[in-house]
Amino acid sequence: MSGISKEFAEEILQIIEHQQGSDVIDTALALRMIDVAVQLGREDLVEKIISHASDVAADDEEKGWVLFEKMKRDESEIDSFVTFAIEQEANYSKLAAAVFHHAALLYLGREELDDANTMANRSMRLREQSKDENGILFGLSLLSHIAKQQEDWDTAELFSQRRLNLAQSESERMEAIQDIAHIKATIGELEIAMEMMQESLEIAEEIGDLDGVLVSRWGLADLAEISNQPDEAMVQLSAVMTQMMESNIPVPAPLKERISKLTEVVG
Repeated sequence: MSGISKEFAEEILQIIEHQQGSDVIDTALALRMIDVAVQLGREDLVEKIISHASDVAADDEEKGWVLFEKMKRDESEIDSFVTFAIEQEANYSKLAAAVFHHAALLYLGREELDDANTMANRSMRLREQSKDENGILFGLSLLSHIAKQQEDWDTAELFSQRRLNLAQSESERMEAIQDIAHIKATIGELEIAMEMMQESLEIAEEIGDLDGVLVSRWGLADLAEISNQPDEAMVQLSAVMTQMMESNIPVPAPLKERISKLTEVVG
């Protein structure tokens, strides 16, 4: 939840809702609370949060971040985002980079891959100029995804490898390794893909990342089936189902069906 505990988040939302001591909540924190409010089922507070963020904005850059959030909430046209990003580019590079990144996502959603690539690259240049390390990681992930959509696997792997090299945490390393493993599998380098997916599983288990564990095991199962190892696929998918049940996560019907079919094959 944006790195904020549920209790702290609820306290901040109450302050904003009742406007008691809200002057201690600056624009950056208020904007972070928008997604948190939605997650907690308090969509009714979103407009009040945005209004508060605007009221306490200290300068034009913070006002720009508020406007960006309003544009996203209003589902503005892509051209409006691009124009806004260009207007911010000279003075507020981080804001402009975020807006270009968002425009790239919108183009990606419309499957306009060349335009998505242009926006993503423009965002990346700004993030590199400002040495925005977190932004660069987000940008590399997006650029790799676009390259995969374009079936440019060499470029996708280059971006993902760079993302791995710049990873600042074990979680980021795990995700980058998973991404490269998927690319390797797609181009037929199954042995390398399996080794990398196994490495990602070990990292996920070490840091206790359940989502990472499930993704890695599912990937290993896919690779096992492609390699004609139904027994290994069965082991991995059974582990996925067990871990989901232990974590009170509903087991999807396709997973049950897949395990059932593998049971018939393995005998």
